[in-house]
Amino acid sequence: MHKLNKIIILLIVMGFRLSMLQAQTTILDQTLLTQQSFNTFTPVSVTGTQGWNFSATYGAVCSGYAAGQSYENEDWLIGPVMDLSQADNVLLTFSHTRGSAPVMNVGVEQGWYKVYATAYYTGVPTTTEWVELEGLNQDITTAWQYVSSGQLSIPDAARSVSSRIAFRYISGATVSATWEIKNVRVTGETQNTNPGTESDFKITNWNTEWLGCTQFGPEDESQQIDNVVAAMLSMNSDVYCLQEVSNTVLSPSIESIVALLGSEQWGGAIVPVNTGDCNQRQGIIYKKSKVQLVNSSEMSTGNAAQGNTYRYNWSGGRYPAVYTINLIAGNALIPVSLINIHAKAEDGVAESYTRRLGGAESLKTILDGATYNTKNVIVIGDFNDYLIGTSSNSCQCTTSPFQNFMDDDDNYTGITSTLTDVDTRFGIHPIIENIIISDELADNYVVNSTAQEVTVPQNIFNYYNTTSNHLPVSAVFRFSTLGVEANPVEKAWAIYPNPVKELLNITASHALNNTVVEVYDLTGRQVFYSKLNNNTINVSALPAGMYILKMDNKTGKFIKQ
Repeated sequence: MHKLNKIIILLIVMGFRLSMLQAQTTILDQTLLTQQSFNTFTPVSVTGTQGWNFSATYGAVCSGYAAGQSYENEDWLIGPVMDLSQADNVLLTFSHTRGSAPVMNVGVEQGWYKVYATAYYTGVPTTTEWVELEGLNQDITTAWQYVSSGQLSIPDAARSVSSRIAFRYISGATVSATWEIKNVRVTGETQNTNPGTESDFKITNWNTEWLGCTQFGPEDESQQIDNVVAAMLSMNSDVYCLQEVSNTVLSPSIESIVALLGSEQWGGAIVPVNTGDCNQRQGIIYKKSKVQLVNSSEMSTGNAAQGNTYRYNWSGGRYPAVYTINLIAGNALIPVSLINIHAKAEDGVAESYTRRLGGAESLKTILDGATYNTKNVIVIGDFNDYLIGTSSNSCQCTTSPFQNFMDDDDNYTGITSTLTDVDTRFGIHPIIENIIISDELADNYVVNSTAQEVTVPQNIFNYYNTTSNHLPVSAVFRFSTLGVEANPVEKAWAIYPNPVKELLNITASHALNNTVVEVYDLTGRQVFYSKLNNNTINVSALPAGMYILKMDNKTGKFIKQ
């Protein structure tokens, strides 16, 4: 990698990390060096007679060694309740050490010293759904020498109004070490959830030019991945829709990007998951704090058009990729169907235009049908043509192959139709990376927010040769954190008890019978759907944890015990 490029990426990442640190607020801060501080945690012994103890010098101490021999133990130190339901970028740090010298690293490879978090603690460690916090620094080279844990990210799945952290200690019947912990601190960024506020979502489209392909595109695949990550951090979008992505077992492009961005803060997907080398597909990268991925699939079935099969019109099987997501606006979940497309490229023959035209006809037929015609739809991707006029020089054509969408302005709006490409290496012309939205999103699109990301090539050395020959295009959408209801007073409702074991009661100022109730887990998966009867729903079959209930276009959170 060029030295200048390394410096740019380092500065971007440093700025990103500094901005996160500056925004952090303290949620939990316990030294464990006083009895009062230690007592905010709860020791629980699962196996053995030893357990966690307080020391004014060393903090929380656990050892399986007593009376000259080791004993088999499993002991937990459960932290106090923390409200993480409105926090982002939640980080845990602490100091710890082990000893004595001959045994200080015993059990490290076996996982004897671990840190966990949970959205709901059942009161019994073995029945609680824990999430292990990855990245714990276990590199203790000198007995009793304290080291920093490193910043451990608490993921979305462990965040609720009653989150807890926990330390788990294990020792063996023949050998054991002492684990000492102090200066436990949890920080996070507070979400803006004041009533009446609005949440903005930046969605970016980008053809990443043979990303992950070993035969075509930029030669240095590792550098290209690094550049893509640096660009994403600089653009700071909530969702990235990518084209020309190869994702193989040996070169997992999506997984590599997520890992470099930070897998606790970012997620990604691509269909099919294993593409094969240089088999172009459309993927997605998203912020977990702003977006839930519900499901993903290929739109692999459709009508033949313009004398060609559906498959042939979509470049011999490069089908539209459908990513169903929820945008998280305060307590509201906004469902959106992202239709990520890569239309047939212009190959200098009239058939190329015809295949784009056929693909557009079959796609619109699907979107006009019952599955999508009332949903929030964004058609986004590399259209390989303009929305007004055409890029084709191989046929006597004057209209866009996507003119069918542009003509139906009651149902669709091409929000990038007037953008001119700032990359004038090949003349002045409209962009071919486009975004079309359904009428359901017309009021949420921030007018004139669409733009090419012109600073990206300025910040990456030799961008067009090392990263992509396309510029990213972004748009901003705005949603109320109260949801989309017209009269929030008239539609107000409440749920109790919370936490709940079996029957969840719903009260409201209006009739609720036959109202549709939906329940989602924290991954965005729908786990309950029914019409309300007697103002109650039975949630006894749900596993313990935190859930989101949606009704009357409003959402609420509850904890299942």
